[in-house]
Amino acid sequence: MEADISTLYKSDFYQVLNFKCRCLDCKTSKPEYVESFSISFVRKGNFIFNVFRNSFDSHTGRILLTKPGYEHTVTHVHDIPDECTIIEFTGAFYHELYSRYKGDQFLSNEDIHSLQINTTPETEYLHHLLLSHIFFQQTDRLQIDLLILEIVEQTLDFLSYTEQNPLSDRFKRNHLTTVEQAKQYMMTNFSEDISLMDIASNCFVSTFHFSRIFKTFVGVSPHAFLLSVRLKNAEIMLKASSRPVTEIAFVSGFNSLAHFSATFNERFGYSPVKYREKFQ
Repeated sequence: MEADISTLYKSDFYQVLNFKCRCLDCKTSKPEYVESFSISFVRKGNFIFNVFRNSFDSHTGRILLTKPGYEHTVTHVHDIPDECTIIEFTGAFYHELYSRYKGDQFLSNEDIHSLQINTTPETEYLHHLLLSHIFFQQTDRLQIDLLILEIVEQTLDFLSYTEQNPLSDRFKRNHLTTVEQAKQYMMTNFSEDISLMDIASNCFVSTFHFSRIFKTFVGVSPHAFLLSVRLKNAEIMLKASSRPVTEIAFVSGFNSLAHFSATFNERFGYSPVKYREKFQ
């Protein structure tokens, strides 16, 4: 398959790759052999990932999990080149994962070569945070390693084998870019007091139609998605920094400490102060 693949970051047990497809003729690629266990976030575009009796409709909101030692092909369904973030792991790390999750159907069943699952707002934010740290060199090696491990745990701990609702080709063609832009806008501006009109205007669609489009793709409302992103940012800051809880609340986009504390307690079962104490 014609693509530009560059290494964004390399560590002892993984590497982060930036994949940008250059195929514009919508044909199916030749069989490609996978040598590493990988977790791939689909950032843009739409393609069909074909692997042993399965064809996964891949677009924003999807994560591909691929085991080593198997072949796949890719079919392009429209003329927008796809982009993915691929996290490839070493063989030694994969064996550690296998030992920990050996009872999991995906890892233990040799007939399941790859799996596609839905993202959550939390995994979307972790992916966004990972790329931000790498591109802007805002963190050290340990912090990036810990982000990768959290992505692994969030992904494998919440494997879902439920059927994903297929979206029509026409709906994807008309609205896929809208959802991609909306999620990027919320990831970048979650600390601000943004409105539904702010997000819809950034995507060049009406406020009335935007909420329906977003929920159809993502499975939750724009407000629920944004709230989860804010809470995930606050959770990371509480565990990794000594900044005051009040400051973390406002930096994460909450307009009052009381609202932040109540919402955080409802989600995690602890107040922000108790949650921080738990990880110290």
